[in-house]
Amino acid sequence: MRKPHQIWALVSPAMHRKLKEYAVENKIASTRAKMIMYILYNFHPANLLEDYTFQSKSGKMVNIKVSDAELEYIKSLAQRYNVTISRLLRNMVYTYFRVMDKEEQRA
Repeated sequence: MRKPHQIWALVSPAMHRKLKEYAVENKIASTRAKMIMYILYNFHPANLLEDYTFQSKSGKMVNIKVSDAELEYIKSLAQRYNVTISRLLRNMVYTYFRVMDKEEQRA
């Protein structure tokens, strides 16, 4: 049996908290890694926003275990947005929550 690939991503402390809170509130997946995978497969922004609040010294690590197919999908997304995988994950999470916050404000 093949070992799954591991992807490491650093996110800001605020995004780290939001991942867990949002997943629990919406009964999606209770782990941050699963929430990130949910975002990658269900959120398709035209452009990624940059999380300028992020600092590597205070970043929170998220480890995601992925299959070969999931890794290829993530690599293709990173190539599409012309960023590294770690930056893709960080900015995808940031963009997702910015869009969600804007939609809540409109409602």
